[in-house]
Amino acid sequence: MVTAALTGRTLGAFLEGLRRPTGNPGGGAAGGVVAAVGAALGTMVCAYTPDEPRARERALALDLLGDRLVAAAATDADASEMLGAALALPDSPDRSPAVFAAATDACAASAALGDLSLALARELREVADVGNRHLMSDLAVAADITAAGLGAAATNLRGGLTLAAAHGDATALEAAYRALVDALLTSRAETRALADRLGEP
Repeated sequence: MVTAALTGRTLGAFLEGLRRPTGNPGGGAAGGVVAAVGAALGTMVCAYTPDEPRARERALALDLLGDRLVAAAATDADASEMLGAALALPDSPDRSPAVFAAATDACAASAALGDLSLALARELREVADVGNRHLMSDLAVAADITAAGLGAAATNLRGGLTLAAAHGDATALEAAYRALVDALLTSRAETRALADRLGEP
């Protein structure tokens, strides 16, 4: 089971976990870990820009975001497992309330990953302005990876909202998260465009 100690797992163990039909970890956690890789690449670009104070500031912010993304990925993995367990319940009057509650928690976990991924995309745009010009291809990879994390958060959040609506009144959830979904999709397009620009020869 993935927990907040996800940082102690090897990559092989994480990938093996993804292969199993447990939902822990699942797509949301994978998106968070991928985004954390993007943050680490951004930090590397900053490390190759030692004479620029703004790059040092961005490195600190990126390190923090990477750690928070991994922690949020672990939370998402646990929420995914609980959602799977609720969906596996036999038909009864208690099933829909259980699924709705688990979907609500899953939406919150996806939203947390989404907020962090948006912050990461903003940081990478800053690094594009101040980072070492010789490392822009690495930053392009970071942007592409981050775009994947943004998309994963949007996809899972939309899925959670749809599932919640099928099992209860999701009006409040829609009001809370619909703007975030739109922001994630917009940022994904912008971050992909950044990757394309930075990756040009």
